[in-house]
Amino acid sequence: MATNMREQVEIKTHDQTTLRGWFYQAGSKAPVVVMSPGMPGIKEHFLDCFAERFQKAGIATLLYDHRNWGESDGLPRHHSNHQEQTQDTHDVIYYISTRSDIDPNTIALWGSSFSGGIALIAGAVDPRVKAVITQVPFVSGNAARARLPDDFLAKIYTDRGETTFLKPTYIPAFPNSLEQARTQPYAAVMSTEESWNHYQDVTALGHNKENKITLQSMFYAIRSEPAAFISQISPKPLFMTIGLHDSLIDSQLQKQVFSNAGEPKELLKLDCGYFDVYKGRRFEENISAQIAFLKKYL
Repeated sequence: MATNMREQVEIKTHDQTTLRGWFYQAGSKAPVVVMSPGMPGIKEHFLDCFAERFQKAGIATLLYDHRNWGESDGLPRHHSNHQEQTQDTHDVIYYISTRSDIDPNTIALWGSSFSGGIALIAGAVDPRVKAVITQVPFVSGNAARARLPDDFLAKIYTDRGETTFLKPTYIPAFPNSLEQARTQPYAAVMSTEESWNHYQDVTALGHNKENKITLQSMFYAIRSEPAAFISQISPKPLFMTIGLHDSLIDSQLQKQVFSNAGEPKELLKLDCGYFDVYKGRRFEENISAQIAFLKKYL
């Protein structure tokens, strides 16, 4: 069949929020990968490159924006509630399992960074998921909380008391300048120099999106613990990609969490940073290994 064909789809969640995304067809009764962006990403931020490669390999893909982001509905905008996003994942899996053009017995769940944590949680507990792929995953809110200075942590909780749901405080998602990235480590959620460089690549794609996220997104992030679920994934196969020079998530912690997973499991260790897994040579290594994993287990 022709590749690069995709269908606009709308999915209603349990609370009737509309999620929007793209379905990449791959023939009749094809295996399927369910994909979602990390925080604060949208589907156009290099994730379509993964979806197109899965499709060319004969694997259908459903790629969608989380509630409050991109083309999906939900308020407040630019807000990530890790628990809500995880719950929405089960609704997306229901949607894809009812389509006549996929095999409901071959559903894989894919996540990256923040959604990598979602993949670990939802993949562990949802019996419809048959395989899990997670790359540079967010694995521990406790670890994230421990890295925050006391004044920033206090700001998160004070803000929750002083603001309302629909009138939130916003902070930058990425640094506003290279100098800020180098000198102000808590000026943005993703505040490293590597993050600044990636933001330039994202901007060059032409998908305009305000550089902001609610401060309360951090409240939900530091309360989520995907690592607690990883041992429950087995006997489903698990694939994890880590960047050994990740500037945002401790790769040693990721390896430690991975060691708690049961078999079958595969770990791809790339000699690169957090964002390199999306682009260039490291992307090619990453996507080739992921396709081989899916061909093996789906």
